[in-house]
Amino acid sequence: MGGRGLWTRALCAALGFAGVPAFAHGQQNEARLGARRYMEYCAGCHGTDGRGGAKGPSLAGEPAASRSDDELYAIVRNGTHGGMPPFAQIGEASLTALIRFLRLLENGNSDSAAKAPQGPPGDARAGRVLYFGKAQCSTCHMVNGEGGFMARSLTHYARNRAAEAIRAAIVNPGHPLILSTRVVTVTMPGGKTLTGVLRNEDEFNLDLQTTDGRYHLLNRSSVLQVDYTDQSLMPRDYGTRLTPAELNDIVSYLMSAGGKKGVNEEHVQ
Repeated sequence: MGGRGLWTRALCAALGFAGVPAFAHGQQNEARLGARRYMEYCAGCHGTDGRGGAKGPSLAGEPAASRSDDELYAIVRNGTHGGMPPFAQIGEASLTALIRFLRLLENGNSDSAAKAPQGPPGDARAGRVLYFGKAQCSTCHMVNGEGGFMARSLTHYARNRAAEAIRAAIVNPGHPLILSTRVVTVTMPGGKTLTGVLRNEDEFNLDLQTTDGRYHLLNRSSVLQVDYTDQSLMPRDYGTRLTPAELNDIVSYLMSAGGKKGVNEEHVQ
């Protein structure tokens, strides 16, 4: 539970709750409760980031934005004819906190807040060189079948995102932090440690993917300690490691990779 507390503190910070006066502590507690209830009851079907899973559709962005809080509350409380079970048993406070958390997922994943720019901000061809070279983005992220698979594919990431939103995601990763992307360190008997991201976690097992791409299926009874962080694997120094022009070039490359209108893909072949 301590790890989840770290994560929800990060979520509170994303909402502007961190460091607020005492009268706002109730909001912090509600944010933590909503995150906890989501992981307990929703993530198994809808994904830890709310973008959908094997059993449930996406809850991020438009699916939640198109409904009022009362409508979302009724759906979660009563279930649906499509097979979603009712969750009235978790209580009104948990239901309300869960709806607030769904709004956080909506805001964190929605692209509607950023207006589309007039065109790509830089040179997509130079951006490709940076992506597979100096910036080392390809270590974790794949684009059009090239690159790593520690993190999500970015082939279509920029298709419906504005340049400003893409740049912000590069410079300020993990706002809000999605549970499936945070770094954890597992300590094994004898002191050996494994660092990576949890792909699955329950009361009995941990499925950890380490930075070399390997999966480790661990039984909790054989683990001495699990340390959860409040950050993702993505470097947090791109704002200083890369110049503004280089950031614009990478943004343009990602826009071209996803077939963004106005970007000449011939420049990135």
